[in-house]
Amino acid sequence: MYRILLVDDEALIREEVSENIKWNQYGYELAGSCENGREALEFIADRPVDVVLTDICMPYLDGIQLSEQISINYPDIKIILLSGYDDFEYAKKAIRYGVKEYLLKPITAQELGEILKQLKIKLDKERDMENRIAKMQTVYRRGRHLLYSDVLMNLITGSKEESESRRELEEVGVRLEAAVYRVAIVEIDIYARAERLDESLKKESALMAFVLCNISQEIVKKYDAGVVCQGKDQRTYIIFHSDKPVEFLHTVRTICGEIISQMNKTMHLAVNIGLGNYTKNLKDLYLSCDQAQEALGYHYVLGGNQVMELAAIQEEKGEADVDEILDSIGVHIKENDCIKIGNDFKVLVNELKKHRYDRQSAGTVLLKAVDVAGSLLRISEAEEVMEIKREQIVKQVLRAGELEEAVEILYEYCAETADKLDSRRNAGGKKYAVIAMDYIEKNYMDCELSLYSVCSYLNISASRFSSIFKAATGMTFIDFLSGLRMKKAKELLEHTDMKNYEIAEKVGFNDPHYFSIAFKKTTGKSPTEYAKEMRRKNA
Repeated sequence: MYRILLVDDEALIREEVSENIKWNQYGYELAGSCENGREALEFIADRPVDVVLTDICMPYLDGIQLSEQISINYPDIKIILLSGYDDFEYAKKAIRYGVKEYLLKPITAQELGEILKQLKIKLDKERDMENRIAKMQTVYRRGRHLLYSDVLMNLITGSKEESESRRELEEVGVRLEAAVYRVAIVEIDIYARAERLDESLKKESALMAFVLCNISQEIVKKYDAGVVCQGKDQRTYIIFHSDKPVEFLHTVRTICGEIISQMNKTMHLAVNIGLGNYTKNLKDLYLSCDQAQEALGYHYVLGGNQVMELAAIQEEKGEADVDEILDSIGVHIKENDCIKIGNDFKVLVNELKKHRYDRQSAGTVLLKAVDVAGSLLRISEAEEVMEIKREQIVKQVLRAGELEEAVEILYEYCAETADKLDSRRNAGGKKYAVIAMDYIEKNYMDCELSLYSVCSYLNISASRFSSIFKAATGMTFIDFLSGLRMKKAKELLEHTDMKNYEIAEKVGFNDPHYFSIAFKKTTGKSPTEYAKEMRRKNA
């Protein structure tokens, strides 16, 4: 029997539903009834339930808010929402919080009974799956497999002395005597990319990891190529060993390919495999494990469902010429050409893959792309709005499970930026401000740059330009140019060992003394003081 809680602020409805539904007939018992969401949460905290049947409109805490709290704190509880409103926004929120049924009032006892019957079928399946997983895990943990896996994991991670590891290997009947060894780590791609797993996915991942380990064991055993165990992190670990390392290289790749193929075929799941380098001694096996772990990190750029060998990746690593691509993205954003922006990102992805960028290095490049679009938005967005938007995009990009997903987020951001800029350009004389900003960005290092040289470039009077520029940016030309030069000076002071006079010249000051005065007026510190402070922070 499943326990169900009824929540409605109308006493007559609670009474009617309580008495007219034949709970036992559908496999439920009515655990209780509450008149609002706040009371319901207190009830659930003391008396667990399986299902909550709740109205939407209630005082203190409504049905949507209650559903949100339940989804966060009690994800296994199923929710049925009753509403007197055919409101799409309510339905969308209901889906977000995992509501199983969204029913419009009035509803008959027979209709609700049918819903409860269907929900019980789902609950029965979940409970059956939980029981099967629990039994499998109990048998596995209690058996010799647990000891076997622990011994091998101790060897792989180097957590014990070699002599003790060899003694433990003998106890579980494993003999590892070969010329070379190497470690492979096998993981299911979908769980590797998930930022965090909810309770249902955790249970599912445990079962899938068990299947993955068994498939790997069968294939490795077929080739008599090593030993296999399952780690506590739900990954499968393989110790390959051979007396003929050159010939064995092909065998290892074949085995890894078969594991991926079998998981694709039988479980419809993509698999990542990281391969460490060869080692001649068992005591150094942990080095191969660390290398396999490092190789797995490249799935972010290279994609899943493939074998990643650290040695091969290191040979192919290089430095991609991304600056030109980023400049092209900026140009095409200004031109509002989304097709070319998309092509730019395709080129960027290919470059990062070709040069085998790891997640951190690729992330640095992607953040530069965020800044390209963000710097253009400065023209049309308030500083606070722009910064909030940038932070949101940065979070989404960094949370992405793989490169293509991150690039898709970036593309949408750049396309949105292009559209906004295009709208602003077409509004009065703001196009002059856009062109001027671009011109200043490219020529700020010229000490001769002035309001009049910009106006000459735009072929517009100084008075009109000043009015347009202030309206579009909220700043005067002098304030904008000075702010840009100070920003560039800070970057050079923080990240280079250039002398003050060199930096002054680099950012458009022909008088180093005047540069120091202007810098201190802006920051409250001299260039030397600022550089020392920033280097201490970064040390």
